[in-house]
Amino acid sequence: MLALVLASLSSRLARAARVSLGAGLAIAVCSGMAFWTALPWVFPSLGPTAFLAFVAPTAPANHPRRVLVAHGVAVLSGAAALHLFGVTDVPAVLTRLDLAHLGAVTFALAATGGLTVLLDAEHAPAGATTLIVALGLIRDPRDLALVEAAVLVLVLVCAGLRRLGLAQPAPPQTCP
Repeated sequence: MLALVLASLSSRLARAARVSLGAGLAIAVCSGMAFWTALPWVFPSLGPTAFLAFVAPTAPANHPRRVLVAHGVAVLSGAAALHLFGVTDVPAVLTRLDLAHLGAVTFALAATGGLTVLLDAEHAPAGATTLIVALGLIRDPRDLALVEAAVLVLVLVCAGLRRLGLAQPAPPQTCP
């Protein structure tokens, strides 16, 4: 029994190390690009995208096509919401949400959810991307394009790191 517990702990520690190292290195590349260029190569929804690439590398939602399409849809939906609700020139908000931003975030998330399902590209972190855009946190057209470029860089880095052995399929889940 003790041998089984120790083997399970060893396996879990090895997986934790792979997830930590893989996700950390992947986000470090994008963060380095942001540091050296002073451009938004890193933003909150990249974190869960990097994490999921290593914690569940074979999950359908983590397929590179789905990741790229979902974040692209999220950027476009968020930008469309800014225009549709007339808040393209209004300062970004996180507190004291006005009705226009309420409409923008509602529309953006609804559009992102519906379109990613229609396009067979569900990827939950894209929901955060669309809110980042719809709240006006990232809105400049160049920066919106960089969001998708950063996702592409992250996908490529994750793929390279997985080829180096930093990801293995998750073991079957057991609930205590």
